[in-house]
Amino acid sequence: MLKLQPRSLEWALNHALEYGDTDIFPVPFEFEAIKHDWENIISWLQDVNVLEWTTRPFRRSLTPKNRFGFRISTQLDPIDYLIYTALVYEIGTDIENRRVSTERNIVHSYRFNPDRNGKFFDETKNFGTFTSTAREHVETEQFSYVIIADISDFFAKLYSHRLENALRSATTKTNHAKALINIMSQWNEHFSYGIPIGPSASNLLSEIAIDDVDRILLSEGKTYVRYSDDFRIFCTSYRDAHETLALLAHDLFENHGLTLQQSKTKIITVEQFNEHYLRGVEHHELDTLSNRFYEIISKIGLDNPYDPIDFDDLEPSVQEEIVNLNLEEILQEQISSDELDIPITKFILRRLAQLEYNVVEMILENVDKFYPVFKDVVKYIASLNNLEEDDRHNLGERLLNLLSSDSIVSHLEFHRQWVLSLFIEDTEWNNIDRFVELYNKFEDSYSRRKIILSLGRANQEHWFRSKKRYLFDFNTWLRRAIIAGGSCLPTDERKHWYQSLESRLDPLEKAVVKWARSNPF
Repeated sequence: MLKLQPRSLEWALNHALEYGDTDIFPVPFEFEAIKHDWENIISWLQDVNVLEWTTRPFRRSLTPKNRFGFRISTQLDPIDYLIYTALVYEIGTDIENRRVSTERNIVHSYRFNPDRNGKFFDETKNFGTFTSTAREHVETEQFSYVIIADISDFFAKLYSHRLENALRSATTKTNHAKALINIMSQWNEHFSYGIPIGPSASNLLSEIAIDDVDRILLSEGKTYVRYSDDFRIFCTSYRDAHETLALLAHDLFENHGLTLQQSKTKIITVEQFNEHYLRGVEHHELDTLSNRFYEIISKIGLDNPYDPIDFDDLEPSVQEEIVNLNLEEILQEQISSDELDIPITKFILRRLAQLEYNVVEMILENVDKFYPVFKDVVKYIASLNNLEEDDRHNLGERLLNLLSSDSIVSHLEFHRQWVLSLFIEDTEWNNIDRFVELYNKFEDSYSRRKIILSLGRANQEHWFRSKKRYLFDFNTWLRRAIIAGGSCLPTDERKHWYQSLESRLDPLEKAVVKWARSNPF
């Protein structure tokens, strides 16, 4: 038997509330409902034997990784998310202690260092320190060649039995390892590989899974740095580089069934590495504001395509340099370029949001260009508090029109749900007469769930009256949305409806009812 500690479950909830259940999708409202009914939820979960847990329905969606790249991302049921995250949290220290120590300055990704507010990882180890350490190796002038290696489909192809072996080697809490593998086998159904892409807990599991690769490289005396599935290995000769690359490829395939991405794996000279992988003033023609921006952040090691660059975390002198740049012109440069620079574009959007600077017209006229950063576009638009009412209504209409246009941001459910998420928080975007039409147009669960919640926020009582008697014909994700959105019904009608449901609801659905009663749409 294995029961989770209440403090672990509470930490998992704090992480979801503070950082989201993924960094990909909008955070499900259910976490607020769980917080509202925490006493009952924790009473239920702390008595669960996790070894016998049956997983609940999750959702998978194709999401953009870059301009032409995609990945399949997972959003777990909120209860599964809490159990999964709490399980990993309880063995997180054991996993971290098993890994190559941070003092060796080799592995820079996902170093477990939680705090009480739900922070998962050590923020002092990141892609920036990965890059700066690589630069230090180059500057020793001991090496002539650098291997650039990237694992193909890393999360999707991780074998469960290899992960289980790694966990059993890392911790004496064998039931935790057994529970995790059992849970993932249910998610993967008939396949024996793959971990969910999205939850932070998966990042830590991925690290321990390939810890043996780190050990082999170190045992062979190799000098390298790693960030997740990215390797930079430093070699003294071309032959040395070829032999090392073969060693890495052989170990990944034989021990993990993993392969290297051909398009991203290469052997280059240190001069080429300097030119193409180590950004800095000496490697750029400073003839654009974008390059000037990179010159500023490279000096302090913030050239990081994985983590967001937070303006408030920068030193005052660096902030001042960035303030003096023309951010709108940088954004225009990115639009005019062949390919959007994702880190710089995300930063500019976040900074313009902080300033409430309106570049919406520029964005919408070039919306397809923002395809890989569309989540950040929506967050930027949501931050514009100084719009006139008519302008906000018009903007809402234009965003909904995108969903029916020839734009490439209309074809993925990922993009649609981000657009529709704007209409859930308030009715300032208007266009409530469009929601039923959109519900009938899009059949995917992601879009329909957002539309249902938008209908609730818009007080479309008639729609919920037509659906409430068929509540249990809907999948669990849509059912919870109808329960929450249906709180727009008149008080007495809502009260009797909720009372009639309660005997058939699971604990999470009951929590949604309690939350919706206290926070009606």
